[in-house]
Amino acid sequence: MTRLDEDSSMNRTQAGAATLGGPFPNHVRPYPEECQAARDGLAALHGEPSRWQLGETHWEAGEGEGCDAKPLQASVLDSLVRTILSQNTTDVTSHAAFANLKKVFPTWEGVRTAPEGTVEEAIRVGGLADIKAARIKAILNTLLAERGSCCLEYLRALPDDQIKADLVRHKGVGAKTVACVLMFCLNRKEFPVDTHVWRISKALGWVPAKATRDEAYEHLNLRVPDDVKYDLHVLLVEHGKKCPKCAKNGRPRKPAEGACPLQHLLGQPEKGRNSTNQRPASIRP
Repeated sequence: MTRLDEDSSMNRTQAGAATLGGPFPNHVRPYPEECQAARDGLAALHGEPSRWQLGETHWEAGEGEGCDAKPLQASVLDSLVRTILSQNTTDVTSHAAFANLKKVFPTWEGVRTAPEGTVEEAIRVGGLADIKAARIKAILNTLLAERGSCCLEYLRALPDDQIKADLVRHKGVGAKTVACVLMFCLNRKEFPVDTHVWRISKALGWVPAKATRDEAYEHLNLRVPDDVKYDLHVLLVEHGKKCPKCAKNGRPRKPAEGACPLQHLLGQPEKGRNSTNQRPASIRP
């Protein structure tokens, strides 16, 4: 391919990316090949992402229907509450909070009718118990008033945009929480942006340095290819916890063994990191 051909190809790619819209229509990165290379490099360091969470809401045959069915792992409402409990805390404490909540209250109706203080106590280990308890109970009361039961299974039949509109109206349910429910529980093609993904994507120049987390989500959800969204999200979160170069304040919880596959793209000059006209060097697998 000649340089002219390369330039023409680049222009077509940039024009196509710009038509995607979003909050930064002229910021065409990340390119699809960047996403794939990052996914492969991170998988080589951390291992292939676990797939057990995908399709976690299939129901056992012959055990009832809808909210009366016996889930293999979790209902949509389980997934939403579990994600709310994960806000501003670690995986360990949020998992403990959810497990204790389910132990104390076998049904969501039990949570709805319980005194708020009792719910707070059940989830206290996860932090911000008063705020989270109030928000969970408010969601349950809204569901009962509107749908007649504490159930979100009706969301399965809706398109992504309707699911997002239905969930974000609840206090404490933002773009990241909804994207997690869509991706992990409903197996939709979403790219949640948590604090790790947000931090690393800015360092890579995939979003402008001043992008908010919600803006980063809107931008990356349009540009990250559907077939790598799940893997790349899971791996970036893992990397953000373990990589000395990419962890918050350079303090990983449990350092990974091996060099950061993104390190040669981190800490570049602002112009280089945010340039929308040139592809960066390939990410090492």
